[in-house]
Amino acid sequence: MIQLIRPPKPERLEEEEKNLTQKYKMDNKKVVWNKAYIKNALLEMSDNKCCYCECKIGKGEREMHVEHFTPKSIYPDLVVEWNNLLPSCPHCNKQKSSHDTGKEPIINPVEDDPKKYFYLKNYRYYCKDNRKESIARMTLGVLNLNDSTENVAKRFKIGDMLLKKIEEIANMAIENKELLESKTIIRNRVKNGCRDIMRQGIPSAVYSAFMSTLIYNDDNFAILCSILKEKNLWDEELEKNYRMIVENAFDNSNRL
Repeated sequence: MIQLIRPPKPERLEEEEKNLTQKYKMDNKKVVWNKAYIKNALLEMSDNKCCYCECKIGKGEREMHVEHFTPKSIYPDLVVEWNNLLPSCPHCNKQKSSHDTGKEPIINPVEDDPKKYFYLKNYRYYCKDNRKESIARMTLGVLNLNDSTENVAKRFKIGDMLLKKIEEIANMAIENKELLESKTIIRNRVKNGCRDIMRQGIPSAVYSAFMSTLIYNDDNFAILCSILKEKNLWDEELEKNYRMIVENAFDNSNRL
């Protein structure tokens, strides 16, 4: 889960909101939120990812659900309120169900920065505040973000491949350090490898909270970056991606 920036309300929703809300209040079986202009705007906001677990959703991926952060069954006036809508995968939407966030708040990825509430370790979320009533504990319980099959195993599979890639490119840089400035093919393999690694940790990438944290804290990645900088091969694109990694990465422990 990473923090998202909500775009302006779609113009068409501005025009139709009152009518759609009334339709739903008259018949709560009407799926008035299932509009292409709503779903497309939400997918764009999250880079086609679930707002909670960061798996890919939408065309060619897992089905996208329009999530009502404050449940429509309890608060029907918010059924198409733009600030109440989020893009979700079927698993997270089912887990959250009709949980009343008005009475028992959970983390809202638009309004809250998840990095303030969680640290990441072993492909799992851990609460920085472990009090029974903490919003972090409530969020984990409601969304089941550490579900072994749906979440943890998938993060591990991608993360393990990423760590192997980092090790491979770092070893290439170490073994060919003196050739990086003179051999174009080797230089390109190392630079492009580093670029591809960091692209897996930028906010638009799948499970980017975990991947950016892995990259940022990996010793092999640190070695790779230092060699590129030493050989004056660190360019603006690498620096830009690195800054996104730093910004996106979570703490990996709860130590002060």
